[in-house]
Amino acid sequence: ENDDKQANGIIAFYDVSGATPSFISFVTVGALPDMVKFTPDGTKVLVANEGEPNSDYTVDPEGSVSVISVTNGVPATTATTLDFTAFNVGGSRHDELSNDVRIFGPGATVAQDLEPEYIAINSDSSKAFVALQEANAIAELDLETLSITAIYALGTKDFSEAGNEIDASDKDDAINFALREGVVGMYQPDTIATMSYMGMDLVFTANEGDSRDYDAYSEEERAEDLIDGNLLDADNASYGAAQDEEQLGRLKVTTATGDTDGDGDIDVIHNYGARSFSIWADGMQVFDSHSDIGKITAGRLGLLFNGEDKRSDDKGAEPEAMTLGTIGERTYAFVGLERTSGIMVYDVTNPYGVQFVDYVENIDRSLDEEVQGDVAPEGMRFISAEESPNGNPLLVVANEVSGSTTVYQLTLQ
Repeated sequence: ENDDKQANGIIAFYDVSGATPSFISFVTVGALPDMVKFTPDGTKVLVANEGEPNSDYTVDPEGSVSVISVTNGVPATTATTLDFTAFNVGGSRHDELSNDVRIFGPGATVAQDLEPEYIAINSDSSKAFVALQEANAIAELDLETLSITAIYALGTKDFSEAGNEIDASDKDDAINFALREGVVGMYQPDTIATMSYMGMDLVFTANEGDSRDYDAYSEEERAEDLIDGNLLDADNASYGAAQDEEQLGRLKVTTATGDTDGDGDIDVIHNYGARSFSIWADGMQVFDSHSDIGKITAGRLGLLFNGEDKRSDDKGAEPEAMTLGTIGERTYAFVGLERTSGIMVYDVTNPYGVQFVDYVENIDRSLDEEVQGDVAPEGMRFISAEESPNGNPLLVVANEVSGSTTVYQLTLQ
């Protein structure tokens, strides 16, 4: 039985220049459009068609990116939709696909498993970058030829390396950052952004993490479940810690990735997300914020870090929202933390010398009842001083749980 929720979507255009918005037209795009973005030059609209399956996995549409041309302010009547079918097994480009791109949905083709989450476009509107969150990859698009240039596998973050410590338990009632050998995080970005630097197009990623978790199929388990199900290789260095809820036992992990020797069990424990933001050039990592987000918020908030420690077992603070902005001669990255509800600010003027600037939140935590203020930043938009209605740079933040939208006026100290 078909599921209408999995059908192709539409993009509707409205003229909002007058006092009352007026409908212009609509364009049919791919399945489950999840994100819409204009190119900086205003000549195209790009749509991330996520193409998620239905809950019983009987309908799994292909993920794709639709491109709608805009000429003299008038959108085209049809879209050009770029799909990933050439990367399917037997397809002309399958050999280009790294084994580290996660293709694992039950019976799914590559095109069905690649689910565009977010789009970023470079400053001259020639390239787009597409986050393929569950697949732990980024696709690069050429907007002049309307073609897919490459798919970059992002790989994993080693939680045994100094600087990458994590607190992996929601049951320890403590701030406990530790290195975990045999445990890695998959970057799996949600929001991404771009910046031009020394002739390179850099991609910034908010490494939230996400899983396939449906009624008919789920990859989600906890580390202790891997032990109980005899799924974790006894040679894993964290085998003992995975049996302890106050260490690794509670950590959300995947059963779909981590069998490195092909014997059917998990050799390397894979957690969702990297609890950080990163910068990439042609799929190579230029910078990662390591364990900054967890440690800095723990320093500022104490046990209220990681969503009152309740999310330490999952994806930590869940860096989800991301935007870049230039103030004076400096460029800043703003990273919204879904579970901590604050915003990390970094100076990224030199992406090879990134500096933490501040952590800000608009919350009254002194009240006994539920937290009052902005909860769960979902989307952010930077408005430059030149475009600002009051001549000052602004950061606009939409908060999912509190349903609030807040405008920060930014000043350099």
